[in-house]
Parts: sequence; C-alpha cells; structure tokens
Amino acid sequence: MKKMNRMVSAILLGAMCLVLLSACGGTQVKDPGFDKVVANIDAALEKSASMIAVDEDYIAGSLRMESDDYTDFCVKINAYGANVDEYGVFRGKDEAQCKELQAAVEAYLQLRIDSWMDAYMPEEKPKVTSAEVVTKGNYVCYTILSEADRATVEKAFEDSFAG
Repeated sequence: MKKMNRMVSAILLGAMCLVLLSACGGTQVKDPGFDKVVANIDAALEKSASMIAVDEDYIAGSLRMESDDYTDFCVKINAYGANVDEYGVFRGKDEAQCKELQAAVEAYLQLRIDSWMDAYMPEEKPKVTSAEVVTKGNYVCYTILSEADRATVEKAFEDSFAG
C-alpha cells in the first residue's frame, strides 16, 4: 500500500512538473513597455490626433474600474465631430488581473451595445456592435472603430510585442 502511494505521488509530482515547465516559455510574453504599445498604436492610427486621452474619472464612470484594477491605462475617444471612435489599452499586474480587465472591458462593450439608441447615429452602430477585445501578455486592448481602423490598431498592438 505504501509503495502504491509513493508511486502515485511520484507520478503526480512528475505531471505537475511537466505542466509547470510547459507553461513557462510557451505562454510568456515579453513586456515591450506600456508607453511603446500606446505610441505604436498612435503612430499607426491616422486619426489619433483627433482623439483625446481620458482620465481615471472616465474609466471609473464608464468602464466601472478603479485605479487599483490596472497598473496602466490609455483610453482615447473622439474629440471632434460626431462619431463613437474609441480605443483603450490596459496593463494588469499579472495574468489574473489581466483576465479581470478583459471581463470588465467586455462588460463595458456589452453595456454600450445594450444602451445604444438606434435612432441616434445609426451609421455608427456597426462600430459598437463590432467592437473587439484582444489580449497579449498582461495587456488588454479594445477598439470601437471602423473595420479598417480596428485592424490598424490591433496590428500595431500585436506588433508591439514582436521582436
């Protein structure tokens, strides 16, 4: 019986080691630095000059997140004209916080869809219904943009982690 318990313990220990070793290298992402990620997106998105960064009050009110829910953020919204263009990047302190950020952003995007009034700027609704969230490492990026601008932001976001 003791021999069987030792064998089971050894197998379980070996399996745990394999899981831990396989998780290390394959899923880790080098952090390029928050400022670089935002700068890459702004450089790629032609309309970034017409967008303004919002403060923590906007994040708390609209996205329902407090400053201890993330380590860094940059959310930009349209400052001129009548459109709903918006994108945001958040960095969490670890994988667990990143998952919480992703859930919070997805809830925010669902709220935007649920509260949309069809009579108000119907040409802008596809941006809201097609909004996307992408993650990389401890970063979460969301876009409420045209299809072309969304693709530009997502590519710049992904490219930030290359190399």
